[in-house]
Amino acid sequence: MVDLYCTPFVDLIDRMRLEYQTRSSLFDLPAKKWFVPSPDGPDLSVTFHGRKAGNPVGPAAGPQTQMAQNLVLAWLAGSRILELKTVQIDDRLDIPRPCIDATNVGYNVEWSQELRLGESLDQYVQGAMLIHMLRSSPQTFGHPFGESPMDGPGGETLFDMSVGYDLKGIQSPPVRRFLDGMLDATADINALRDQLPGRLKHLRDLDYPTRLSSSITLSTFHGCPADEIERICEFLLTEIGVDVIVKMNPPMLGKERLEHLLHGVMGFHEVKVSPEAYTSGVLFDDAVGICQRLTSVAKSNGRSFGAKFSNTLEVVNHKDFFTPDNKVMYLSGTPLHMISLTLANEFRQAMGHAMPITFSAGVDRKNFPNMVACGFAPITTCTDLLKPGGYARLPGYLGDLVATMTKAGAETIGEYILKARGHSDEAGGDPVLAGFLNTPEIVKEAQADKRYTQAKNQMIPKRINSHLVVFDCVTCNKCIPVCPNDANFLYETPKVDLTYRDVTVSPDGTVAEADDAKTFKVERTQQIANFADYCNRCGNCDTFCPEYDGPYIKKPSFFGSQKSLDEGAPHDGFLVVTGQDGLSLLGRIDGAPCKLDRTGDGLRFFDGTVTICLRDGRLAELDPDSAKPAAAHQVDLGRFHTMNVLLNSITDPKRVHQVNAGLVAEE
Repeated sequence: MVDLYCTPFVDLIDRMRLEYQTRSSLFDLPAKKWFVPSPDGPDLSVTFHGRKAGNPVGPAAGPQTQMAQNLVLAWLAGSRILELKTVQIDDRLDIPRPCIDATNVGYNVEWSQELRLGESLDQYVQGAMLIHMLRSSPQTFGHPFGESPMDGPGGETLFDMSVGYDLKGIQSPPVRRFLDGMLDATADINALRDQLPGRLKHLRDLDYPTRLSSSITLSTFHGCPADEIERICEFLLTEIGVDVIVKMNPPMLGKERLEHLLHGVMGFHEVKVSPEAYTSGVLFDDAVGICQRLTSVAKSNGRSFGAKFSNTLEVVNHKDFFTPDNKVMYLSGTPLHMISLTLANEFRQAMGHAMPITFSAGVDRKNFPNMVACGFAPITTCTDLLKPGGYARLPGYLGDLVATMTKAGAETIGEYILKARGHSDEAGGDPVLAGFLNTPEIVKEAQADKRYTQAKNQMIPKRINSHLVVFDCVTCNKCIPVCPNDANFLYETPKVDLTYRDVTVSPDGTVAEADDAKTFKVERTQQIANFADYCNRCGNCDTFCPEYDGPYIKKPSFFGSQKSLDEGAPHDGFLVVTGQDGLSLLGRIDGAPCKLDRTGDGLRFFDGTVTICLRDGRLAELDPDSAKPAAAHQVDLGRFHTMNVLLNSITDPKRVHQVNAGLVAEE
């Protein structure tokens, strides 16, 4: 099992503050790749459940919305409606790894939170507070947005909860505590205020919103029966008192129509829908009846109710990316777009134009303006953000929307919907009706668009004939943005080219150098590392790395605490610690414990058996406190040189990242 570990709140603030000061980025997303709304541009704002958001785009519930830094990254890139990762009563899932295959279309076997319920609440509170700090106290971070009024309408942000998967779990005390905490986060916010040290005291007095969310998107998952869905929604609308969106499943379109699109129109013949998917979930007519009844329930309780299109599509595992134990996997991305858009249109025709619709299936920069023209809000994305560029792909969505609106002569989203397909008069000036009228035309365009076909979606990332090792790679940096958790990062090191000899320690404590000389080289000044606390070993960085073996496997992993280092076994990795004598690097190499101490008079290296002392890079002697080996023991000084370079480089304050942010802040 792989665990994620959350960073202390103050450490996140210090990381953001110092990282922006030293290299004009936040969580490795450069400022030049943020979306900063123009005060002179069109108004991109929309309403969701009657509340205003700066624009309609955001990440779908999934890998981009599970930790505080995810939420900040999504917001910096332009997201204004963030669908938080789905939580459920079973928060100790054993998820197979790797779990995400975004090679071209998109498949996954990971379907719920990877944090405990309490940790999820904590991360959502922290993320909301950090975004509020960026909006209300930008001077803390060095005025990262210039003169742009990010505290104005363009920065308005909504969190949308996502829960599953059955009524019993949602009614359980742990999930109720989570929901109560999201509806009123006062206690959690005050606890985090109290953690802020004197140098950050101005942040204690900010007026943080305490109601983090007023809405829930119900993740019905695959196989949830119709009556269960209806009872869950009634409970959420009436007893919890939130607005509700229910997520619909693609098989509602029916086997014949769905597979005509999947196989006949798009040509994905190798993709076989899981047979159980057509019978285990809610059917189309049942869904219409449920939504009609729940719309009335919502209205009578002063809430709103809508539908989301769609969930992922359950298909037979026909690839070798995931383990053979996974008989099914879940399709997303390009082919799901056409299926879900067709289903959304059919459902709208049955329900009428007033039914609120949110959309998330294969959304990308090219089709985003059309999704806005359909009147969908929010429009969320996931698979596209797992591709090279990561969160930095989002500003292009909004940039293209602005250009499309400007071309249409539209100053607001409502005007754009009315003008997009020329239905303003027919709709009587009502954007909701105009979006309804636009959708059938946009569906036909999508069904005729060759870019959704298998022939246009079979390219795979290119590899070169080389394998990753600890130091040196092509340093293309693709692995950094494709990680939704910001686990991979860049650090700098001097070039190294030296000759050394391993040593043998005898049982009497004498130390002798080997006859054979070895070389140790670091040829590049920029290196890649992994922050293990944020890495869930999903495999996405390996997918897009041009070299073999995976950055999350071969590049040095750094843990944030002794706890995460210990629990991360047997995976290799390191932990920087501060002691009375100086800095130390603890770790595991090939499963063996190791430690490098930097002291006033030199270095001490423990290889798991003995500790030797070195001064000026040269061997001195066996440490007086070291145990003596029972038999002659060879010490691999290549490991010493590796750890020495890592300790010197990773703690360099000139480039701030999650490993050294606390050290730099203390200085």
